Order: sequence, then structure tokens, then C-alpha cells
Amino acid sequence: MTTKSIGTTMMDEKTRESILSRLSGYRYTHTLGCERAARQLAFRFGYDPERAGFAALLHDITKRLSKEEQLQLCEKYDIIPCDIEMREWKMLHGRTAAAIAAAEYGADSEICEAIAFHTTGRAEMTLLDKIIYLADYIEDTRDFDGVERARELARDSLERALLYCFDSSLADLIARNKLIHADTVAARNWILDQL
Repeated sequence: MTTKSIGTTMMDEKTRESILSRLSGYRYTHTLGCERAARQLAFRFGYDPERAGFAALLHDITKRLSKEEQLQLCEKYDIIPCDIEMREWKMLHGRTAAAIAAAEYGADSEICEAIAFHTTGRAEMTLLDKIIYLADYIEDTRDFDGVERARELARDSLERALLYCFDSSLADLIARNKLIHADTVAARNWILDQL
């Protein structure tokens, strides 16, 4: 059996199977694609591919849950949703997935924070934050206008690719008359400042 150290936990085939058993259909395929993309980005930009792969496997582990189930997890793990997360409750899956990652899979704080912010981004993103956000956006099963451009930018610069992703996501949210999380605006401004 192959075992690899991931922070305070061990990533072995049993752990991997446990995580994947909680996913099905598109979410399963997407998660494997995200894991591949995260490992590739980690290798390209000098981060541990095993840690990036572990975070990617866990990033959507609660995505399939209903609003009521998300709120139950928030209560269980002392997560206090902001007003926007209460209205756009699907955003909660990053935070609840991070709680499950820590409680059930022993993920450390760096991994949990990358999972928690993979849908919104945040100011002062770590290298792992950038990798997981971008891997989720560009993984090879994604097929939407602009994804090829994001993949192309990601070959050379995480920051340029992220700025493109934030700009595209914000334009999409505005077009669909959706609320925008303050963390996304902060992330976009911070990345722009880095460039």
C-alpha cells in the first residue's frame, strides 16, 4: 500500500477511497480532474503535488448537500455564515468541506484554508490557495467560454490566470444578477496589486 504524508495525516488508498466514495456523477469526475490539475500546477509552480492533490480531492466533498445539510454542518463546526452566504448558500460548501477535511481526514490549516476559499478566493492568497482555486476553474472536464484562455495563462503565471478567472467570474455573476462575496472582490484587487 502506498502511503504519503500530508501535513498531520497520511494519504493512503483507504483515505482516497473514503473521499471518493462521497462523490458521484459529475462531481466525482470533476474532483479527479481538479486533482490532476492541482498536481500539475503544484509541480509547475514549486509546491508539493501530494498536498495539492489531497486538497483538491477534498474541495467539493460537501457540494452535493442541501441548504439544510450545509447549515447543520455550519452549526456542528461553529461556522457563522455571512449574509451573502445565507442567501447564496451554495458558497458554504467550501467552508463545510474544510471542516470535514480537518475533522475526518486530519487536513492541516493550510489545506483547510485553500479548500474554504476555493470558490471565492481571498486577499493574500497562499500558493496553495491559488493552485486549488485555479485547478477548480481549469480542470480538463470544464467546458465553457474562456476556459482555454485561463488554461493558457496558467502555463506561465498563476497571478495572470487568477486575474482572468476573477474578471470572468465577476462578469458572469453580474450578468446573472447574483450577489458577489466581498472575499472575491478583495482577491481580485489583491491579485491586481501583485501584478
